[in-house]
Amino acid sequence: MIDKRKYQNREGARVTGGLILVVIGVALLLRNFGFELPYWLFTWPMILILVGIYSGVKHRFENVGWMLLVGTGVFFLIDDFLPNLKLEPAFWPAVIIGLGILFIIRPGKKNRIMDGGTSDAGWKNEQTGIKEGPDVISGDKNDFIRIDSVFSGVNRMILSKNFQGGKISCVFGGAEIDLSQADIQGTAVIKVDVVFGGLKLIVPANWGVQSYIDGAFQSVDDNRKYQSAIDIDHNKMLVLKGTAVFGGVEVKSY
Repeated sequence: MIDKRKYQNREGARVTGGLILVVIGVALLLRNFGFELPYWLFTWPMILILVGIYSGVKHRFENVGWMLLVGTGVFFLIDDFLPNLKLEPAFWPAVIIGLGILFIIRPGKKNRIMDGGTSDAGWKNEQTGIKEGPDVISGDKNDFIRIDSVFSGVNRMILSKNFQGGKISCVFGGAEIDLSQADIQGTAVIKVDVVFGGLKLIVPANWGVQSYIDGAFQSVDDNRKYQSAIDIDHNKMLVLKGTAVFGGVEVKSY
C-alpha cells in the first residue's frame, strides 16, 4: 500500500523542482531577448536560495540544511544590495547564533507520537507517520543509532547484528561510525544532516549502499573497493537520506 503522505511529499518536491526550472528558463529567455531583469536573479546567492527551497519542500521543511541555504543566500544578497552595511564580518557569528536558536526552538518529544504508550516503544513522525530511529525499539535499542555532533567529533563502533538505522547530525563537527562488525537483516535507513561538517561510515564491503542525500556544496563518496558485482548482497541495504550543506559523507570499508 502506498504511503499517502510520502507520495504527496514526493509530488510536492517534483512540482517545486519543475516550477524552479521553468522560472529559470523564462528568466534566461527574457534576458536573451533583451528584457532588463534584476542582475541578482542570476547570482550565486539566488542559486542557494532556490536549492534551499527545493530541499525544504522535499524534506517537508524538517531538515536544517534548507534554512542555512536560504539564510546564506539572503544574507549575501542583502550585502550585495547594501554594500555600505558591510555585513560580511557578521556572517559566521550570525550562523552560530542562528544554529543556537534552531536548537532551542527545534521540536522535541512533544512532536513525537509514542507507539505503544511506553518511553521505550519508539515514536512516529507526526507528519509522515513513519517510524524513525533510534528510539524505535523492535527488540534491542542498540539496533539504532543517534549521533549529534555539534562543534565536536564523535567516534562510535556498532556491533548490532540487526542494525536498523537511525539519525546522525554533524553541525560544525564530524563523526566516524564503524559498522564493519555490524550486520543488516534487510534494509536499514540512516537520516543524515551534515552542515559544515563531515561524516565517515565504515561498512562491510558486501553491503549495498544507496544515497538520497541532497544539498549544496557537498560530496557523497563511496570509496569501497569491489572485487566483483557478486560481492554485493542485495538483501543487506544501507539507505542514506537527508541533506549535506558545505559538508561531505564518505562510505568506505577495510
